[in-house]
Amino acid sequence: MTKKQFWQGASNWGFLGGVALFGVNLISWGLKLETTAGWAYELLIFIVLCWLIVSTGRRNARLSSAAEGYPYARAFGFVLAMMLFAGVVFGVSRFLMYNFIAPEYYTSIFETSLGDMPDQIRSMAFGMLRNPFFWIFQGVIELIFRGGFLGLILCTFVTKKPDIFAGGDA
Repeated sequence: MTKKQFWQGASNWGFLGGVALFGVNLISWGLKLETTAGWAYELLIFIVLCWLIVSTGRRNARLSSAAEGYPYARAFGFVLAMMLFAGVVFGVSRFLMYNFIAPEYYTSIFETSLGDMPDQIRSMAFGMLRNPFFWIFQGVIELIFRGGFLGLILCTFVTKKPDIFAGGDA
């Protein structure tokens, strides 16, 4: 796998993963999962991330040459790169959800999470919600940690050892 293939695959699959997580956000909003069953929302995100990591890992292992294999370090690096791109899309989707698609719903959730904070902190927090760069940064950090942790475990199942008898430089 060349560097170009690595980054192209990570960006393509990261984009698709981010779109799938946007779908999870839409389902969560439609079913009001974040207020009634937060565990279901988290479970959906967990399922999407596990599917994304395992399916891309298997695909990359299948496409790698027998002599090269698909080592754990490359698989984990691919997961982190993919989560970087997915985090950008996820952050943009959360910005759209909080500011344009369902602002009343998410404002009420945010209000209850702030509790009895002083007005100055409230206004600063609501100001951050209107900034797309805050959401993109938050999405990238969140998915790198979540996907990275899952990748630490799941990448052990998608590696492929190199074949020492495969065509080499003899």
